Amino acid sequence: MFTNNMLTRTEERTGHNAAIYALRPARDGFYSAAADGLLVHWHQNDVNFGRAVANVEGGKFLSFDTLEDGGLVAGALDGGVHWLYPDAPERNLHVAQHTRGVFAVLRVGDKIFTAGGDGVLTKWDAKTGRTIESLPVSGNSLRCIDSYPGSPILSVGASDGNVYTVDSDEMKVVGQFAGNPPSTFCVAFQPGMGFPRMIFGGRDARLKGMDLAYVKVPRPFAPIDAHNATINDLAFSPNGSYLATASRDKTVKLWDANSWELLKVCEVVRDRGHVNSVNCLLWLDDTTLITAGDDRRILTWKLNVKN
Repeated sequence: MFTNNMLTRTEERTGHNAAIYALRPARDGFYSAAADGLLVHWHQNDVNFGRAVANVEGGKFLSFDTLEDGGLVAGALDGGVHWLYPDAPERNLHVAQHTRGVFAVLRVGDKIFTAGGDGVLTKWDAKTGRTIESLPVSGNSLRCIDSYPGSPILSVGASDGNVYTVDSDEMKVVGQFAGNPPSTFCVAFQPGMGFPRMIFGGRDARLKGMDLAYVKVPRPFAPIDAHNATINDLAFSPNGSYLATASRDKTVKLWDANSWELLKVCEVVRDRGHVNSVNCLLWLDDTTLITAGDDRRILTWKLNVKN
């Protein structure tokens, strides 16, 4: 049921000088990465605490993920992949890997995967920072990656409008599906299903999905007209009950992940939401959602659920 107070804004953080494109959890809060070349650590319980842990001049970060040893791997607009160690900067490593921007970085166990604007998916050793293998997936940009837990299968969205499934052990494409023409910007496996279900969004402003359990003929389900402009990101709550979507239309929307009912629209005037494109989302727990975008603001939203 749609209610105005189901998701309420509780905090605002500022400090970046350019659009924010990625968020990741930290031990006591979260990280943000932006086109100003800054990676910032924010304390969850102190809205005034923001510490730049990396500053790469001209970096223009588009994506990043965290390493088990406290390091960070960030992808930049120029195609560079930056291995950053805030507590041991002598270990920092900058690799000119992709020929165009790195739109997604994902750690899976002891491997890192980067998705480039050159259409190439690269696998790295997370401990050494060395490349293992690169796979040309599309003639267009790769925009997003997700992994299915306990499986080598990756889901990769591309600017040709398709979603690809990749066997990350053998580094080969094993499936190709119609996504969000002309470009798929975000993809995620839905948790708690017991089988791999991909949900994806993009330029067509629609939410779409594919059940991969039907191996011979994967089964799509009916698309949802979700936003008025590009869907930039989507994220399931850790318990799998809710899906949040972020859009160029300046809104964040909350959906019931079981019925696909729209529960809440977070907008500028009524909810003190974002004033420009919303680019990224992060659930810190089942009731705390972080959002950020082109307005350089990081907003915290609290989910109000009656037990």
